[in-house]
Amino acid sequence: MAKVKITGHASGTGVITVTAPNTSTDRTITLPDSTDTLIGTATTDALTTRVNGAGGRKNMIINGAIQVSQRGDYTTAVSVANETYYQDRWTSVMNNGVAATIQTKSTDQPNGQTGNCIRVITSAGSSAAECVVDQRVENPQWLAGRTLTFSVWMKSNTNKAGISHYNNQDSFVAPTNHTGGGAWEKLTLTHTVNSTAPTDFRLRLGMSQSGNTVVGVGDYFEITEAQVELGSTATDFEHRSYGEELALCERYYGHYSFNIQGYPPTSGFAHANVHFRQTMRATPTFTQTAGATSNTNGNAANTDNITTKGFRIEHQTGGNNVRMYHIGGIAKLDAEL
Repeated sequence: MAKVKITGHASGTGVITVTAPNTSTDRTITLPDSTDTLIGTATTDALTTRVNGAGGRKNMIINGAIQVSQRGDYTTAVSVANETYYQDRWTSVMNNGVAATIQTKSTDQPNGQTGNCIRVITSAGSSAAECVVDQRVENPQWLAGRTLTFSVWMKSNTNKAGISHYNNQDSFVAPTNHTGGGAWEKLTLTHTVNSTAPTDFRLRLGMSQSGNTVVGVGDYFEITEAQVELGSTATDFEHRSYGEELALCERYYGHYSFNIQGYPPTSGFAHANVHFRQTMRATPTFTQTAGATSNTNGNAANTDNITTKGFRIEHQTGGNNVRMYHIGGIAKLDAEL
């Protein structure tokens, strides 16, 4: 039976010394001044970590669980081009002779979960290669002097693969590498950013995150649940719904269908206004694909007034001999960093 002894009480505080049943070492409990609940430091620390881990809007990475891929589904691997976006918000970096394919996988997730990951596998190696995917964080100046923790689930067959980050004040930060054993591992890295405000800040995942390294044919990495958060502890991944993640992605890239058709009495212009679902980060570049035109006398559709909120597409009908016209297609809008 535990022995309880009250040893003092003053000014609304006190100490209870308890001898636990299985030890001769005394345990000291400090009573609160007011009606606050008595609780141990270990418990409060655990609760703080849990609250931080469950709190929303902590992840600076968009599409960290690879839910959104507007440019294609990539269920079949495609060849990777350098500095090219495939899955939303993730760009590839392939330098110095390395060649690889990229795809979105929806099987074999960490801890038996379901979801997507990015898989990159090399088809040509290099003795001084760079083979990564990275994501640029918008307006990173406010991160100056702050401590950040980076985390990702990664699977790889090479210990050259890992997690790191780059900003233009600290350059490349030494990575945390995968063991190369071919199993899923959660990699973390904590770093305090230079006090000089960065203007280019990226999470980098893959092989040669901090400079060139030897990459062999068949080396691969897979990544999912990528996160960058404030603080020195890697907390649980912030899961967002597909709708939330899509809305975040559409600030940088989106595609919209449009259609103009009519039966004008005379020559002139017809136009259609397209409004974006999300205000884009900056005025986007416009690419028309999958277009369809008929009876237009050779006049093509033109874009006008492209802004962060939408665009107008117009068509010159071509005169009285063009009594019926139809312009349709898909507009791809790109405002990536």
